[in-house]
Amino acid sequence: MKKEDKKVIRDILQGKDLEMNLPAYAGSYISSTYEYSLIHLVLNYYTIKEIEDETNGVSKDEYLSGVVNELHTILFQTILNDDLREDYSVLIEKLHDLRNDMTDKMTVLTAYTDALQIYEYVLNRIEYNVTGESFAVEETELAAKVFQYLFSDNDKMVVNSKIQMVTGQLPIRMTKNRFFDYLTNTLNIYNGSDKSAVDDFVDMLKSTTLLEIPQGFETAYPAIYSFVSLLQSMDYKMIDLESYQETMAQFAVTTDYLTELVSNYLLVMEIVNDLYAALLALPYQKNEAKEVAVCVNMLKGLHDAFISEGSIPDEVDEGLEQIVGVQEDLGEEIMRFESVLAEITKEHADTIMWIMSDKIFNSLIRISKLSSDSLFVDLDKDEVSDDVADMEYVTAKRDELISILSEFFGNHSKEVNRAVMAAMFSSMPVLFNSQQEVKDYIEYSLNHCSNAGELMACAKILEDMMDEE
Repeated sequence: MKKEDKKVIRDILQGKDLEMNLPAYAGSYISSTYEYSLIHLVLNYYTIKEIEDETNGVSKDEYLSGVVNELHTILFQTILNDDLREDYSVLIEKLHDLRNDMTDKMTVLTAYTDALQIYEYVLNRIEYNVTGESFAVEETELAAKVFQYLFSDNDKMVVNSKIQMVTGQLPIRMTKNRFFDYLTNTLNIYNGSDKSAVDDFVDMLKSTTLLEIPQGFETAYPAIYSFVSLLQSMDYKMIDLESYQETMAQFAVTTDYLTELVSNYLLVMEIVNDLYAALLALPYQKNEAKEVAVCVNMLKGLHDAFISEGSIPDEVDEGLEQIVGVQEDLGEEIMRFESVLAEITKEHADTIMWIMSDKIFNSLIRISKLSSDSLFVDLDKDEVSDDVADMEYVTAKRDELISILSEFFGNHSKEVNRAVMAAMFSSMPVLFNSQQEVKDYIEYSLNHCSNAGELMACAKILEDMMDEE
């Protein structure tokens, strides 16, 4: 970051010369984000072109193919058109709507993924009962090994992550009321936090365990939904070897298809976000760095290659060499700008409005969200509110969740209910207060699993998990 930019930030935080320093801060910040967005856009646009050339992965999906074609058009009408410098608000709105629609589609794909994980849990645990394979499991020895695995790392976050993974794979051996006690204790942690945090956590649990099905679940991808429906209707106590093998074969095909879809959605969403951020910055940016021109030329080459269905031009590959390392440097610079954005917009909102810089600052706030780690962040959602969740609010949310779970458990088999409990354990914060409590839970879970097939399956999964270390 330039010395003058550091001084501008320092002066703003001290309340000095705001009429001059606020526009200077916003101008430098947005020019950096424009260059950063272009570089990111080029790299992702290049990647998706490679994928298309190798597998036609995106064009095979009608919806994604349509999205990419829209992106080609918007890119051509804006960044790649030197003569067209009109109001981009209409095209930004189009990108916004496109992004919201993609987010809805991704919510459905995530629900498919969650559904398959739940039924994979069930299928894994009946494998040895169906195939008749057998091997001895020494519960005490396995419990000791798992305990050692959990606490072999000194990093508390790593340990907690391992505990969540392990408790999600151990045999579930508890009553519904005991499980509800765990759920209550988890939600009680949120007493005194923001209501939005409680809402987000409860919504996450609902979606992860299929207690809440998103709109489009039955229609977005019929082949996937059909297989999920098959899994939901199966009698896992009566399944024979042939049916099990057929189901697992179809499971592998469906999982591969879904994995490819999700990967392509993520990449296309990155391009949407990059282009969105670039267009928000474009009317204000004054970046004259040579890398900006390089990126525009590369985008032109890639765009032409897409439209003509040709190969990536050599000059595009040559351009990659000219932008190596620039993204990392810009990223550090932008982080410094962004680190004070919330404070500046809160403390100096009146001045920003008075000097008529509210539009550029609003664009910076949106660009900051688009550049975050969450590709599908809700751009329309307000920042975290000051509404505090008291115990009454937390209890009401708990009662709502337990009511939904009770109805679900009453309508599903024991195998599926245990899979849902396990999925929740994998998503809940660690509730154990000591290593001894963890040790006791592991031993109890393994020693009270009377189903030999399930015990073997859990042992195999846990051994594989530990061997990956």
